[in-house]
Amino acid sequence: MIDVACRISPATKRFLLKIWFQALAQLDKEAQMLFMNYGYIDLRPDAGAIALQDEDEKDRYCIQLYHAVAGAITLKNLDVLEIGCGRGGGASYMMRYLQPKSVVGIDRCVTAVQFCREQYSVEGLSFSLGNAQSLPFRENTFDAVVNIESSHCYESMEDFLREVFRILRPHGSFLFTDFRNKNHVEMLRKQLQDAGFVVLEETCITTNVVRALDLDNQRKMNLIQQKIPKKLQKIFQLFAGVQGAKTYEAFRTGAVEYRSFVLCKGTIS
Repeated sequence: MIDVACRISPATKRFLLKIWFQALAQLDKEAQMLFMNYGYIDLRPDAGAIALQDEDEKDRYCIQLYHAVAGAITLKNLDVLEIGCGRGGGASYMMRYLQPKSVVGIDRCVTAVQFCREQYSVEGLSFSLGNAQSLPFRENTFDAVVNIESSHCYESMEDFLREVFRILRPHGSFLFTDFRNKNHVEMLRKQLQDAGFVVLEETCITTNVVRALDLDNQRKMNLIQQKIPKKLQKIFQLFAGVQGAKTYEAFRTGAVEYRSFVLCKGTIS
């Protein structure tokens, strides 16, 4: 599948992610970048701001995406797996704010997992190396799986969903969000249903994401200018979805849609 938002193949995106993590490991000594998602703004008139500790305020827009997706159900006392944990900010947020019994963050990037293990010391939170399409866990291990803005990089969506279904306990929850070309949204729905998941809720959050990109634009530009060598800044502006980049324009025009799902492990007939 080609990511038409920016004409980058999944393989190229994985390569860029590897470079991104390696660059941050060398240049982000202050650990300013703990999240890698596009962010979210709740646009409902009666929506109140979620309460955050002072040290988390700088990542508010990215955290709000986790709050909207992972907070769609009660995670209290549940065993949670995040697939594609990146720099671990989301896993840390869930463990500290949403009161699960445990959170395991998994990523295929060695540098990312090493960073997470060194950065976070939160009871119940751990990080492992692993592939989303071949998870290193026994079946029926987790009550909930969270996957945020990561699946578009995977070689096989079908293999990934099969693994999620396998490691979830009966009636477990799959809390999932990502973007697709507008013409591929129906295919995504079919993939989810064919894997055995029952769709409890589906929401188009493209407008919410674009608003967050607008409000977080200057912070991202500053970080890219500070942390990334000049010759790579353009590609990472594209990757980060800054204003004017093709990625941003694809969201703004609706050519690419960002969808959020609450799914339940059903029974494959």
